Amino acid sequence: MLANKRGSGGHVPASISDNGAILLGSNFTVDSHCDGRPVRVVTHAHSDHTKGLRSSVRRSLFVIATPITFRFLEVLGYKVPGEKRVELPYYKPINIDSERIMLVPARHIPGSAQVVVEAPDYRVGYTGDFKVPGTPPLRDLDVLVVDATYGSPRLQRRWKDWEALEALIAIIEDNVWEGPVWIYGYHGKLQEILLELRKRGVEYRIMADARTIALASVAAEYERVDTGRIEVLTDPLLPGPGDIVLAHMRRRRSYTRLPGTHVTLTGWELRAVAVRTGPKSYNVSYSDHATFSEILDYIREANPGMVIVDGYRSSEAMLTAKYIERLLGVKATYMP
Repeated sequence: MLANKRGSGGHVPASISDNGAILLGSNFTVDSHCDGRPVRVVTHAHSDHTKGLRSSVRRSLFVIATPITFRFLEVLGYKVPGEKRVELPYYKPINIDSERIMLVPARHIPGSAQVVVEAPDYRVGYTGDFKVPGTPPLRDLDVLVVDATYGSPRLQRRWKDWEALEALIAIIEDNVWEGPVWIYGYHGKLQEILLELRKRGVEYRIMADARTIALASVAAEYERVDTGRIEVLTDPLLPGPGDIVLAHMRRRRSYTRLPGTHVTLTGWELRAVAVRTGPKSYNVSYSDHATFSEILDYIREANPGMVIVDGYRSSEAMLTAKYIERLLGVKATYMP
């Protein structure tokens, strides 16, 4: 996609490929692999943003991410050789060829980053996954590529994160002495919940698999939070009353057959902040992504020349682009 730079009459390179690669400037492919691009950027360690990373490690000159994202990637089994690894702290720009790249914080999971690429005749950026407050808008961009996982009014959550956390803690306190409380989510969200529970004084023993605990230890060091009593879950029959189990979503089908109370963390629960889905099961509406109104608020404050909505990771991208144009008066499209 080429868009006119504000007031320059030049052209601004920013696009999204069919495999979800965010292409910024001339040198950078973000969150998926693209042959011919010498630099791969990873905004955070979720699987839909590490696509093709092993190909990028083999074929790219450099891989850029925040230091904590590289530590997460190591736990997840990715090996990036030292000569290709560029640990880039927030707000520390570096020059590559004729372009400058900088990472900006994004509130999503520890280490998450937004990306800004600039050259003499353009300035483009990508939000990555984000939620607000806590994600500073990327201003003065010719083109902004935006995540819009919840990019539709019908996907609007009417409550705040702290309300979802309160609901989760209430479920734990009401049920934990009758049997273990099983909490299901994805990496990043599980670690965030563990730290939030500890910050709020929930001191029950927490059990999880070794990878979940390793990722939590990295996040806890980054946020300076004591993880408290935490043990590796070697047998799903071991947890009992007084225990909380954090389990990856892929384990939910097999673990929900076990005794205890089962809680699924999902931003797709829109009926209420917490919904009983069975005699001993609940959905808690907790998400690491911005709501529809928060996406619009972010774009309004960023005020870019043009918006490209990430249609690879959103089912509502075309609708989101239409709303951006209609409600904000900003030129918008979606890709791929």
